[in-house]
Amino acid sequence: MKTKFGPLLRTIRNSMHLTIKEVALKAGVSSSLLSQIERNRISPSLDTLLHILEVYGVPPHKFFKDYETDSTVEIIRRDDRKIYQRKGFKYEKLCGDSQSRGNHSFNAFFLELAPGQKRGDAKDGHLGRELGIVVEGSAELNYGNETYEVHQGDSVSFFSRIPHVIQNVSDRIFRAYWVVTPADGEDYFGDKS
Repeated sequence: MKTKFGPLLRTIRNSMHLTIKEVALKAGVSSSLLSQIERNRISPSLDTLLHILEVYGVPPHKFFKDYETDSTVEIIRRDDRKIYQRKGFKYEKLCGDSQSRGNHSFNAFFLELAPGQKRGDAKDGHLGRELGIVVEGSAELNYGNETYEVHQGDSVSFFSRIPHVIQNVSDRIFRAYWVVTPADGEDYFGDKS
């Protein structure tokens, strides 16, 4: 199997809003070489790849995680789900631990918000995308400077880089399936309001 790193390296660079020239300069390689690597015209040496990953702040074990040949199917039985509960909200983790690591990681939850409660950060976003499917109730999504109402049966998806907060503004419980990608580095269960 021939492994192609180029598109993944390009995706990482684009997500960081860096130019080829900026990365090449920091990694100590030519812009032409980096461009050829991203287009899979040539394969980088291990040293070159490690320098590029260092510029991106991506540890090699995370970069290579998706190239493991071992894979398993994880089934989480209803009674075996990890449940994280704090005042006013509850997450039931729907995916297995192996899905929340690596380059194509994601977290999937069943989210409950009590009336008046909210989750998110109005001042800061994070890398990735989110998808929510509302099962019960309604809420407001504050996304940057915009506010959107979501109701039972609606789905909502967005880039997570924009600061965002989901708030139950009704007098009934809000329930939704929620998927976030990538999973690494985001604290869903901490003390965020």
